[in-house]
Amino acid sequence: MNYSAIATRYSKALFTLAKEKNILSNIQKDMALIVSICDNEQYFNQFLENPVLAYSKKNKIFKIIFKDRTDIVTINFLQLIAKNRREMYLRQMAINFLNLYKKYKGIKTIQFTSVEKISDVVRKEINDVVKASFNVDTELIENIKEELIGGFVIRIEDEQYDASVSNQLEKIKREIVS
Repeated sequence: MNYSAIATRYSKALFTLAKEKNILSNIQKDMALIVSICDNEQYFNQFLENPVLAYSKKNKIFKIIFKDRTDIVTINFLQLIAKNRREMYLRQMAINFLNLYKKYKGIKTIQFTSVEKISDVVRKEINDVVKASFNVDTELIENIKEELIGGFVIRIEDEQYDASVSNQLEKIKREIVS
């Protein structure tokens, strides 16, 4: 069984339903919440992957966790995947949904990696440059990586510009060796 196909199928179905009901932004927020919980709560992941827990118990737990925090469509979606024993793919379904949403809305994700946190002014300048270059909305994800030594690496989808000190040192080392 192709597990990525399972996640893709469910996320496309949820996206289509949310689009039809005109609640895309609500469901997008719900899926972002689910990804955040999956990334930060070890016990939630153990709950999702537990094959012994009955469908009815999982439904009750989903309702307790998400009842007041998400749209009813999201609750129904969670119940459906629990009924079909697909809850272990929830995180990937949510990520796939978010990717579909970004593509639909024309949002480009910028991965900006530097040695330290950037200021709000720099963050705005990066967003403005990318918006002007690609004529799209942007989402900036900032990463901190001390091994860059200095400079930055910016990645927009499949394109990457590496202006880090560690990259420059590596280039010098290759030139010296050859």
